[in-house]
Amino acid sequence: MKKILLYAFTLLLITLPAYASSPKQGEKAPDFSVVSMDGGEVSLSSLKGKVVLMGMFHICVPCMNQAMEFQKVRNQIPSDNLVVMGINTNGDTKKNVKEYLSQFPKKIDFPYYLDPPMSVHKAYIQRDMPTVLIIDKDGIIRARGPSVGAGQLVPYLKKML
Repeated sequence: MKKILLYAFTLLLITLPAYASSPKQGEKAPDFSVVSMDGGEVSLSSLKGKVVLMGMFHICVPCMNQAMEFQKVRNQIPSDNLVVMGINTNGDTKKNVKEYLSQFPKKIDFPYYLDPPMSVHKAYIQRDMPTVLIIDKDGIIRARGPSVGAGQLVPYLKKML
């Protein structure tokens, strides 16, 4: 029992600095570049001037559910000033992500990106699966958390637009 407690305490001390350094609400969002399913590249800095609703996803059911909530947001806020994006932050292959997306109960029409080197996961210190971020027009993180329904996202985003 003492060994387990010692191991847990040591693990906490090692990982605590990483958690403490994750970008938080009110801080500038770290820039990144990701690749779309069709091979195009986008960077966060290229989206400056727009509100970004970003989902950090893996291949999992909770992430699929969050993507469905993002689709509801996209349907309710068709503004060009809002970018809705999903990013596979687990480094999964294009083939695996494509197969995963084909299993969604409804097709999504917002871009879904790949991040083979997992740079977004590393830059944002992803802990929750999924992780939802809202980044304002100036590149500042305005909200960060786990799964959020469209009913909460839509009014919040409309105020930012």
